Amino acid sequence: MSRLRVAVVGAAGYVGAVLVEAFGRHRDYEVVPVVRANHERLRTAGGYDVLVNAACPSKRFWAEHNPAADRDRTVTGTERLRDEWTWDRFVQISSISARTQLDTVYGRNRAAAEQLCTGADTFIVRLGPMYGGDYRKGVLADMAADRPVFASGRSRQSFAPVEWCAEWIAGHANGTGLREVGARTAVTLAEVRDAVGSRSEFAKDYVDDQFPATATESDWPDAAAVIDWLSRRRINGWQAN
Repeated sequence: MSRLRVAVVGAAGYVGAVLVEAFGRHRDYEVVPVVRANHERLRTAGGYDVLVNAACPSKRFWAEHNPAADRDRTVTGTERLRDEWTWDRFVQISSISARTQLDTVYGRNRAAAEQLCTGADTFIVRLGPMYGGDYRKGVLADMAADRPVFASGRSRQSFAPVEWCAEWIAGHANGTGLREVGARTAVTLAEVRDAVGSRSEFAKDYVDDQFPATATESDWPDAAAVIDWLSRRRINGWQAN
């Protein structure tokens, strides 16, 4: 039996890189990493059993200051993949922000991209806050460096290892509809800060809750595990893995 050909667009990104590894561990898949340098050549290189769009930018601050560019890369980019590539199944990697942050450019653009992804041959996966892999920027990096965190300490977030999220996606690539994926529990940002001994201060008026609204499973990660991970990073130095 021939293996399914899976193209991962955005293969050099934070999520895309671990998705390539996760699909590669499944013997049923032949993985084709797609980056900017080979994008056009691979677009015309025949059909794909599964096309995974992991190319939407993950920079919330950048999106607010570059709304047109973010919309082009997120919404227009998704539209082009669906229209210009040949695929049997389409997996859209989105963000829980498409539900929780519709008052931001980042959230609105991800929601708009999701609206393009319809049909029984399409699966939308909204990811929550993650850690591990090549994590460099975000609230955890700010806490590690004792920098201000631009969200309330009361914000509840479902931190999950990015490697686990990628493995879950690779194992459920035949899904349909929409699923939010993250830890089965949530911790507040203040709980994480205090547990690791960070001196970060929080914005007092912006509660940024980020946890799955769809069903979770008993074997999904525990969000509190992020505390041990962040503690080790602070002890060993932020750049250490």
